[in-house]
Amino acid sequence: MKHLLTLAVLCLAFGCAQPPANPAFETNVEHAKTWFEKFSAEDLDAVSDMIVDNVEWESCFYGAPKMTSKAEAMTYMKGWNDAMENISYTPENFLPGVDPETNQPNGSVRTYGTWRATSTASGKSFAARFYHYFTFNEEGKIINAGDFGDATGIMMAVAPDPEPAAE
Repeated sequence: MKHLLTLAVLCLAFGCAQPPANPAFETNVEHAKTWFEKFSAEDLDAVSDMIVDNVEWESCFYGAPKMTSKAEAMTYMKGWNDAMENISYTPENFLPGVDPETNQPNGSVRTYGTWRATSTASGKSFAARFYHYFTFNEEGKIINAGDFGDATGIMMAVAPDPEPAAE
């Protein structure tokens, strides 16, 4: 019985152990925070400097294909910056990501949070929850990323009101 109890305690202790943290995670969280800061400040030159040329980026717009270049990703980001003013992101958290093949922490960053902005065209504001992921290389540049939220709904909600019909 004593051996059975010892075995049970060891199984619980090692079976519930968390995988070791990736040492790059905390540094990459700071890179992600910088990206949000620069994007919100509409500093697209600084944002561009944070991204590799062959970045893969998932858009949050319905049906949009995956972007596979810095030029495509920057056009996407410029579209947001041109369409909105007073952009801000309030994170709820920054979480470690894992390698999809090994399920081990790989230094990537995931975050849930709330975007707030005002439409340049209509003056209408929004607050919307989003999920983002970022994977960084050794130089701290984004090699892949994705945005998940209802971008199409935001655009519909902040669209200018239709002109009244002429009588």
